[in-house]
Amino acid sequence: MYLIIGYCLFSIYIASLFFFIFGIFRISKNKNISPSYENISIIICVRNGELSINNILTDLKNQNYNGKLEFIIVDDDSNDKTKDIIFDFVDIDNRFHYFNTKNSSSNLRHKKRALDLGINHAQYEWLLFTDVDCRVGSNWAHEMSSNYNFSDYVIGFSAVKENNSFVSKFQNVDFNMLMISACSSVFMNYPLACSGQNQSYKKSLFLKVKCFDKISNLIQGDDSIFLQMCRKINNIKISFSFHNDSHVTAKTHSHWKDFILQRIRWAGDANIMWKYNKLFFVLILSTFHSNLFILYLLIQNAIIPFLYLLVIKFI
Repeated sequence: MYLIIGYCLFSIYIASLFFFIFGIFRISKNKNISPSYENISIIICVRNGELSINNILTDLKNQNYNGKLEFIIVDDDSNDKTKDIIFDFVDIDNRFHYFNTKNSSSNLRHKKRALDLGINHAQYEWLLFTDVDCRVGSNWAHEMSSNYNFSDYVIGFSAVKENNSFVSKFQNVDFNMLMISACSSVFMNYPLACSGQNQSYKKSLFLKVKCFDKISNLIQGDDSIFLQMCRKINNIKISFSFHNDSHVTAKTHSHWKDFILQRIRWAGDANIMWKYNKLFFVLILSTFHSNLFILYLLIQNAIIPFLYLLVIKFI
């Protein structure tokens, strides 16, 4: 019985790979896009980020953009020198604004509490997000805004700059696969996932789905789950920004423990995806189970089926 279930889930997994491959071939990089120069509120949440926050704040300060920008930095009750570093920028550039979750009356938890505070204080319609340990180029806002004229929600590309450690190289490949899958699903007109490291959407859209109220109890949920909530809004337009200057460089991991903990946090979304997109949940389940099934065949000494499925997966 288990073998039948295993082969069925593996078949679904292979079908999902073809879905993503077809999406890649539908990508059109020649789309006529131009910066909208909409005013943008860029929001970053941070907790105890004294070791990295100076980098991202400097990147924001150096943005080349013809529209108006404001930088909303939400301190999630840090107990290090994060606040002092933020105010170094607030004091010299009036585009930077500091807020602390201590002053929030929201019942939300975790990162969503900080995001909600930042969004509520945003004065512009377009919201743009990244994380404190990411790096962005000087044309990041410029290129992300190129999608605003035909979008309500823009998914951005994130990449990992690998180092010499094996876990970093593995993370680089793994993350690229996730991003390419997210991109191809958009071009198949069935957006599946995104990352809070690089995304943008309208404040009015955030309010239309009633903010984070429906997912207030989740640890994560501010990106892929939120995307699935937005997809249910009629006539919403979702795009993917693949221009190199719109990419975000994410933090790389040098230790397996850090990498695994990150994936465990992400798995929090996967476990409850059933409530928001049943098909996507089945794809996640089939992918996870297919890896276990191949290992199971090896353990059971079913060498021929093991080799067949391994070769298919590798291709």
